[in-house]
Amino acid sequence: MNLIPNFIAESDAQVLENWLLNSTKVEWQQEHFKIYGREVLAPREIAWFGDAGLNYRYTQLDHPTHGWPEPLAQLRDRLQMEIGQPFNFLLLNKYADGSQYMGWHRDDEAGCLGDIASLSLGAVRRFAIDLSADYAEQVLRESVDLANGSLLVFDGRQRHCLRATKRPVGMRINLTFRNLAL
Repeated sequence: MNLIPNFIAESDAQVLENWLLNSTKVEWQQEHFKIYGREVLAPREIAWFGDAGLNYRYTQLDHPTHGWPEPLAQLRDRLQMEIGQPFNFLLLNKYADGSQYMGWHRDDEAGCLGDIASLSLGAVRRFAIDLSADYAEQVLRESVDLANGSLLVFDGRQRHCLRATKRPVGMRINLTFRNLAL
């Protein structure tokens, strides 16, 4: 896990957040998916982009891609140069406030390669990651506050979450760049 606190400047983060919220190219949606046979409404909104022709399938839902809008392509190119890893898919999560969250999970679907580069925009939220090996006797977890413009690079196969909080917090958008096998 590697945290880069000010990967993009505060002013650039604000410009990108405004574009994500106001561009007609970004189609935010709230998904329904099944957990233990019960249909559930996701506690956040999502959008996605990627190289034309990709499809990222998780929670039994397809996420086909049709290309990159210019601001996101530029950011992807910068990440690839600075991290030294290709990225061909981007999943965006929008959390309206502290009540919206992402539960404990792993991003270990078939075809996921390399690390995830996770860029945070907006309100500070606490991210937790399980650092211990599977079935370890003692669970070792680390939490980190992700501020506006911060970048976290981590292995998505490790269990991780963004917990809900009762603390008053504003909106947060998380951009998770991934590399999918073709």
